[in-house]
Amino acid sequence: MKKQPKKNRNIEKDKNDDEKILDKEKQKDENSVENDNDRKNDVKNIEEELKENEEEFKQKVEDLKKEVENLKNLNMRLNAEFANYKKRTQKEKESIFDLARSDLVSPFLEVLDNLERAISLVEKKDKFSEGIDLVVTKFYDVLNKMGVVEIKSLGEVFDPNFHEAIKAVNDENFEKNVVCEVFQKGFMLNDVVIRHALVVVANP
Repeated sequence: MKKQPKKNRNIEKDKNDDEKILDKEKQKDENSVENDNDRKNDVKNIEEELKENEEEFKQKVEDLKKEVENLKNLNMRLNAEFANYKKRTQKEKESIFDLARSDLVSPFLEVLDNLERAISLVEKKDKFSEGIDLVVTKFYDVLNKMGVVEIKSLGEVFDPNFHEAIKAVNDENFEKNVVCEVFQKGFMLNDVVIRHALVVVANP
């Protein structure tokens, strides 16, 4: 058998080496393409996941905003209810206090009535009658300090909220349904009637 020349063997070897290199490069390129595709898929998956997370995050933000708004509304309602409770309890306390003062004041009003009747019976002013006048004046001062005021009646239109009619008369000197005479003065304590005025009503 005839041996191949050494030169030819080298050429053939180089050729095989080149082919191997080409195969490796080709494989490398194919792997690179696959890697690129994998990276693209990874990027796409990451983008989709981020989008999903973003939507989920937005939803959570909206839910938190609604919860905060609900808490604000609840806080406002609680504050309003507490304010109403304070006003109501304060009003109840004032009503109880006024009722107690009313019970305390009422007997003194009868004393005041008697003093004023005594003054009306005096025909001539003297030191004694002047002393009674002074006592009556002091009475009114004390009542006013306690929040007790006289109900205006004479010449006023009859009002059942403040007046109690004990008699009705026809009198041309007065207009219709006007109080023309007061038998007993009425009084109020902080806008609450503690005694109605006993009056005569003209031209009902």
